[in-house]
Formats: sequence, structure tokens, C-alpha cells
Amino acid sequence: MSKKQSIALCGLFGLFVLVCAVLNLCWPDREFSPMENRTLAQRPDFSWKGLFSGEWTQDFETYLTDQFPLRDTWVGLKYICERAMLKQENNGIYFAGDRLIARFDPPDETRVEQNFAAIDALAQNTGLPTRFMLVPTSAYIYQDELPANAPSYDQQQLLDRASQLQQAENIPVAQALLDIREEYIYYRTDHHWTTKGAYLAYEAYMKAAGREDEILTQEELEAVKQETPDFYGTLYSQAGARFYEPDTITWYDFPGLTMEQPGKEPTSIYDRSYLDQKDKYSLFFGGNPPALTIRNENPEAHGTLLVVKDSFANSLLPYLAESYEEIYVFDPRYNRTPISEYAAQCGADEILVLYQIGNFAEDVNVGLLSR
Repeated sequence: MSKKQSIALCGLFGLFVLVCAVLNLCWPDREFSPMENRTLAQRPDFSWKGLFSGEWTQDFETYLTDQFPLRDTWVGLKYICERAMLKQENNGIYFAGDRLIARFDPPDETRVEQNFAAIDALAQNTGLPTRFMLVPTSAYIYQDELPANAPSYDQQQLLDRASQLQQAENIPVAQALLDIREEYIYYRTDHHWTTKGAYLAYEAYMKAAGREDEILTQEELEAVKQETPDFYGTLYSQAGARFYEPDTITWYDFPGLTMEQPGKEPTSIYDRSYLDQKDKYSLFFGGNPPALTIRNENPEAHGTLLVVKDSFANSLLPYLAESYEEIYVFDPRYNRTPISEYAAQCGADEILVLYQIGNFAEDVNVGLLSR
């Protein structure tokens, strides 16, 4: 390369840096990224203490990264370049044909044991029939679609451990999901199962609870069926993916069901405002409130169920709500009330603990169920 070419190249690079710096100063900050479905870092308050400790510089670097001009466009370009280089993974998300699959890394064995112990402790402390449902991720269901030699922890080890619970009853659902894996039971661009996948778990729970004759038929579901197209989920956002077909959310507009949150007026169990947003999965209950109560006006509905859960339960709860007079929903990630105290307050007859296997293995809040 000649001296003039080197100078020209350096000049172009300097111009690029200057333009980016000016844009950073002028570009308005965003609080939320619909594409990534997360809150973005805001400009940190300056302090000398934070500067010398390195905390402020670290926070400012995160802020600049999150607020970089045209961030969504650059993320998309990065994805295109990586796919052009035949890369099979980005940000822990595998590109598996027409499906995106989150990598499942080996969990912390100590935490796993603590969390399983907490489930048994919950059953023992409350004295209520307690059933546990551990839902595999799509990496387990579609393991043969993963890229060749792609690392992925064997989730069967955790599923086997769930069967060893002493106080709580384990309800296995993995095999039932595997049996119909060719059907639309997990979203292609999101980590959740679909309402069809959740229906299998609903059937299993109703049978375990001795209420098999109340299971909703496909004809009953068809009468209240709704569909929401153009859904791009969390995996699509995390991978910076482009050119994937959107998913469709099927949901059932059951009459007579309302939900209540502390200090708020009763509303529908579906927050339709999310139908026009990227985060369409928050259609179910408006996301993940720390606690809510679902009530059924049908006089034939009976029983009070306490559901301790992560977001995987959201698409299953409407099915259960058709049979129970009241369902109290408790999310340990956002609620610090001792669960045994909460169960007594709501007068629960039985408890369902439902977690996606990755969330269960990682979440330190599961251990709080032993209180």
C-alpha cells in the first residue's frame, strides 16, 4: 500500500470515528429496545469515587454500547456478516435451519440441588398437595437439529433428578412433547413453548389432579380461538437474527375470566395492548407481575390453586383457569413474600410449581420457596 493510500485510509477511519462521535452526542437516548426486548442503559451520573473505582467507566461503556446510533441496524449487519462466514451461533443462540435454539450450558450443581430441595421443602412446609413440572427447552426437543458438534448440556440429567423428589409429585412432560415434536409446540424465534405445547402440560396436570373429565376439548378451544401473527421472540432479538419467518401466537379468549393485581381494578387476563408491539408474548397477563389472581365467574368452577412459576406458565394458566374458581399466581423472581405465608393467605387447596428447566437451574430465587 502506498503512502497516499495509507493516509487516505487513515483519514477515512478518522472521519468515521468523528461522525460516530458527533452522532453519539446528537442522537437521542432510548429507554427501551423493542428489537432486543430489553431496557437500555442510561447515562450514568458522574462521581470521582466511581471514576477511580472503575465503576463509572464500566457503566459509561455499557451506556455507549446500548445507545450507539443505529444500533439495531449494526446488530443486523453483524448477523449478516457472521452468517456469510458460515457461523452457526451468535450470543449463545444456534441457527438451526428455520429455527433458533438457545444453547444450554452446564448448570451449577450446588444451586440445582438447592432448588430441588426447595421444592420438597415447599410441599412439607405448606402441607398441601404440591406438584412440580419441569419443562425442557427447545434444545432438548430438537437436539437432532442443532449444528454438528454444538455444545449443549444433557437436560435429561435434570429431568431424572426431578423424578427423585420426596415430598412433591413430579409430573413429567418431556416425553409427551418429544412424541409430537413435529407439530408446532415451540416457537421458532422465541424460547417459550406455544399454547399447543402448553396444552400437553395442562392435560398432564389435570390428570394428576384427578380432574381428567374437565379437560377442555379441541372443539371447545376452537370456539374461542384467536391468532396473533408476526411475532418475533427473544431468541430472534438475542441472536440479532434477520430473515426468519415470524411466529404466530394462538390464544383462547375464554369468557368469564378476570385477573386482579394488588391495588388494581380487575381486568382481562389478556393485555391486548401488546398485540401491536414486538413483545407480543406479554399478551398473557401483561408480562410477569409479582402476584396476581385469576377468577372464574362460572359457578361450576371449583378449587383454589396456587401456581409458582416463570413465564412458561403464562400460556398454560388460561386452560387451568377454566376449571378453578381461583388461581393465585406467584413469581419468586419479583415477589419476596414467604411462599408458605402466601399459600395460607390465599387459602390454596393445592400448589403447582412450573419452571422452564434453564430458568429453574439458574434462578437463585427458587431457593426462597423453602421459606
